[in-house]
Amino acid sequence: DYSLFAPVSSKEDEDMAAYMMRPDVRKALNVEESPTKTWPEADVGFDYTKEYNACNPDKIFVDKSMVDFYREVAPKLDMTLIYNGDTDPCVSYEGTRTAVKWIGFDELDGGSYRPWFYNQTSASVEVLTEKSPLFGPGLLVQEMGPQFGGEIVSYENDLSFLTFHGSGHMVPQFRPQAALHMIDKLINYQDLSPLLPANATLTTLPEDKFRDIMAGWTEAAQAAPYVK
Repeated sequence: DYSLFAPVSSKEDEDMAAYMMRPDVRKALNVEESPTKTWPEADVGFDYTKEYNACNPDKIFVDKSMVDFYREVAPKLDMTLIYNGDTDPCVSYEGTRTAVKWIGFDELDGGSYRPWFYNQTSASVEVLTEKSPLFGPGLLVQEMGPQFGGEIVSYENDLSFLTFHGSGHMVPQFRPQAALHMIDKLINYQDLSPLLPANATLTTLPEDKFRDIMAGWTEAAQAAPYVK
């Protein structure tokens, strides 16, 4: 991630450590009484036992993966979003996309891979001066309006997989405005992107009609209620 997005710096780690150790942050996270007083390296011992078949090279006690968990949990929720940075050198978005397919829910008609957008607002000179190089490397002083956020595919049971364009593993760090847009949509149970026209419709369109319909779809996807 470091070599992809910005000059190498320890400032983001130092800033995050200072933030996580602030008394008000510890209070907000309900860890005021935690014996751990340093972050990210704990100054007390922890002993974890991995039980599930999810990123676990050790002995498996419960033979369930994240695919199994999503298959069970998603139908009980109003909305489930699984996301991945599309330039993540650690976890490939294609691997995540394949894993989401393995969950086994049918893809919605018109819900195939399609763009989603967010409104890139201006960042103040003060923020740009103070922030670490790897926090929001794409932040600008200018208002840029609707911008390409990534791709999304929608499934039954209100499950969606989406990518964040130009982001590495830590999406809120690399694409803070796009990440905030996603969170806002999630907590308000709102769609990130409209469905495409039905597959049966698209396959019968002549080229000129296809271009017109997709141009209209793109304009709609860049406007309210999808983009504020």
